Amino acid sequence: MARRFGFMLAVVLLVPVACRKEAPKTTEKAAAAEGGPVARVNGKEIPRAAFDAEMNKITQGGTRQIPEDRLRKIQENVVNRLIEEELLAQEIARQGIQVTEAEIDAEFEKYRGRFKSEEQFNSYLTHGKTSIEEIRARLRSSLALTKLLQKLGKLDVPDEEVRQAYQTGIKMYTEPEQVQARHILIKVAENAPADQVDAARKKAMEALKKVRGGEDFGNVARAMSDDAMSKEKGGDLGFFRKGVMVPKFEEAAFALQPGEITKEPVRTPFGFHIIQVTDRKAERVKPFEEVQDQIRESLRNRNTFKARRELVEQLRRDGKVEILIPGLDQPAPTAAPAAAPASPAPATPPAPPPSAQ
Repeated sequence: MARRFGFMLAVVLLVPVACRKEAPKTTEKAAAAEGGPVARVNGKEIPRAAFDAEMNKITQGGTRQIPEDRLRKIQENVVNRLIEEELLAQEIARQGIQVTEAEIDAEFEKYRGRFKSEEQFNSYLTHGKTSIEEIRARLRSSLALTKLLQKLGKLDVPDEEVRQAYQTGIKMYTEPEQVQARHILIKVAENAPADQVDAARKKAMEALKKVRGGEDFGNVARAMSDDAMSKEKGGDLGFFRKGVMVPKFEEAAFALQPGEITKEPVRTPFGFHIIQVTDRKAERVKPFEEVQDQIRESLRNRNTFKARRELVEQLRRDGKVEILIPGLDQPAPTAAPAAAPASPAPATPPAPPPSAQ
């Protein structure tokens, strides 16, 4: 009996020991899921905070609902972008690339100059949830990357390549024929009753009689035109090419020479127009000398995009990259930093340039 009790006691005492030996250890990937680093690049960890900050912008602090499969893809892209930025930052440091504050100041002023006003710039900061400090940091990274690619000889654009691009894309550098016109609009709906159409036509004829009788076209437009956008400018519509205005208005305007006025009111879906052409510009092909800098800059932008992608692929092959988030540790293609700029001066202020850090 004593032996049996001793055996049972031994079993009871051993069970907790066995359970402790089988308890799972905390892995790096489990730590990443709980707030640890999300990746390691050549021994340097990428903190979870950097990943969370990017995801918060995309999900708007978690308020934006994103399907699970799409969210996973977004997470993959964010992690791979952070890895690429770290790879580039390490190579920039290895190559001894330096960026001065004066260079950043100059780039920041050019960047801010793309906005029409200080108010628009401040609105961008607010709605874009960014800051001047963040923009300057990204400009620093972008400048450093440009210097690195220049050092590696990846951004050179030969003169013959610029000339060839001009000849190939000659239509892009051709300004079509344009006219500058002003008008007096008497509004009437396209499907208005006959009496309203007659009243509008009568008023338009009255305006036509005034300008044909020698009254200043601009003064008559300010007094009689129903076009709120142009009447205060004397009816001036500026220069326009074919394909911009409604067909009947365009046909009448392009049939006139500078100083001429339509003989009759022109009916369009907007109503009746009295049109005067004030200037014309013939079709013009911009000479190579006028656009060569623009073309060279566009080709440099293209080369930058391509060279960055190729450099990241090489650095990733040659280095050691570990993704520590469970489920995201499969090899992924290089994530594009941004769309390659089509021209050196976009009409809409872009987001800050891709960071290399």
